[in-house]
Amino acid sequence: MIPLYTREEMREVDRAASEHYGIPSIALMESAGARATDALCRQHPGQLGQVLVVGGEGQNGGDGWVVARHLFAAGYRPRCVLVGAEARVRGDARINLAALRALGVELSVLADQAIEQLAPLLTQATLVVDALFGTGLARPVEGQFARAIALINAAGVPVCALDLPSGVDANSGQVLGTAVAASSTVTFAGHKRGLHQFPGVALAGVVTSVGIGAKLPDDPRVGLIESDDVARLLAPAAGDSHKGTRGHVLVIAGSRGKTGAAVLAALGAMRAGAGLVTIAADEETQRVLEHKVLELMTAQFDQVSPLASLLALAGGKAAALLGPGFGLSDARRQLARSLARELPIPCVLDADALTALDGDLELLREAGAPRILTPHPGEAARLLGRSTADVQADRYGAASELARRSGQVAVLKGARTVIATPEGALRICRAGTPALGVAGTGDVLAGVLSSLIAPEGAYAAAWAGVQIHALAGELAAETDRGMLASEVAHAIPRALAQIRQSRRPDGASAANA
Repeated sequence: MIPLYTREEMREVDRAASEHYGIPSIALMESAGARATDALCRQHPGQLGQVLVVGGEGQNGGDGWVVARHLFAAGYRPRCVLVGAEARVRGDARINLAALRALGVELSVLADQAIEQLAPLLTQATLVVDALFGTGLARPVEGQFARAIALINAAGVPVCALDLPSGVDANSGQVLGTAVAASSTVTFAGHKRGLHQFPGVALAGVVTSVGIGAKLPDDPRVGLIESDDVARLLAPAAGDSHKGTRGHVLVIAGSRGKTGAAVLAALGAMRAGAGLVTIAADEETQRVLEHKVLELMTAQFDQVSPLASLLALAGGKAAALLGPGFGLSDARRQLARSLARELPIPCVLDADALTALDGDLELLREAGAPRILTPHPGEAARLLGRSTADVQADRYGAASELARRSGQVAVLKGARTVIATPEGALRICRAGTPALGVAGTGDVLAGVLSSLIAPEGAYAAAWAGVQIHALAGELAAETDRGMLASEVAHAIPRALAQIRQSRRPDGASAANA
């Protein structure tokens, strides 16, 4: 796992470095700037002829002045622009600005109307270093700073952002009024959460993390999933394993016109490793399913006493999946609510099962076994009583609230899927492809999770299953559209093989990315 940090956590890292470990803040700035210089030289080797460092009045500007000094010392001839008032530059940033002047590095101070003079400087630049704002920014960018960002974005010059693109919220990835669109980002000490949710993802470009000599928290609770994490979790099957030892999943899904959802979910479970999968459906739906399935089994539940019948079918099963295509009649909603609470085995709740829970997430605190919720943003919005836009504006917060209120693991689907526990742990999946944005892929994901929830537990099953599904999407996709959900299901074994090959030797650390 690659840890992710908030602005508050990074502020505490800086404070602890100074107060507990005696590391002067100017030493941290020097380290940040020096390592950023190394990184941008590696990433932009053909674009160093005329580097333009655009810095603000704060400490992120100071990082930029250190970068300019190191480029100058290496024989390059960077130009620097301070946006704002020089009198407002304080502390370590002021010391490094003075060092630039002493070295004779070309420096322009542009404020208010003079900011328009930035445009001709940008036309001459081969690379822009964005050092306007860092992680501390928590308000909308306005005035001369917003204008500077607009000019940078309009110039069409490659941009390397320091710590994160100016204007991107470090915690959520949202744009604070306006933001720099960077080609690459060199982030300091550790990855910020905002770099791994959209639109921050798109604005950051290629992200590299560089150490600055500060100690990070020992037990991070939030991080990016790596395939190596999944490889370490999923032990190879025993040589004498068979269908009876691989787990039997009960898929409670499907209704008239929606039998495909049930089949896709069941395929996801089989392809991810379940030994047996049975789809439970009403009489009419079962009759249709019998013409669609080969490796899967079907069972009919009693429509007079459906709850008792389905609870009986759950006997002896390892796990269940409830919801895909199940139906939204009043009777089906009530049945789904009862099953969500009363099923005595681990269960994945998806699609129509989530709709049945609208406004009553707390019901799941009474569940008879662990649950995984798998809402897309619209479903999450209904469950939380918010708008979809509000959910997307703070995906970390929305996923955490879903988990806290339900007392269960929540998987907030979408680009950079977020997995949350009631205790506040979060994992984020950066794998995947836009081609997954098609009907049925969520059913496949729910099936994958149902195959893992019994042997691995709800949280591990959730983050491992999300990663497997995302990689399967990558393998099945030939472009960014046109993929079928069944193709994702059939690519799962290849994704598992790729994951196995990714395992690093014990003790090896992840490469910065």
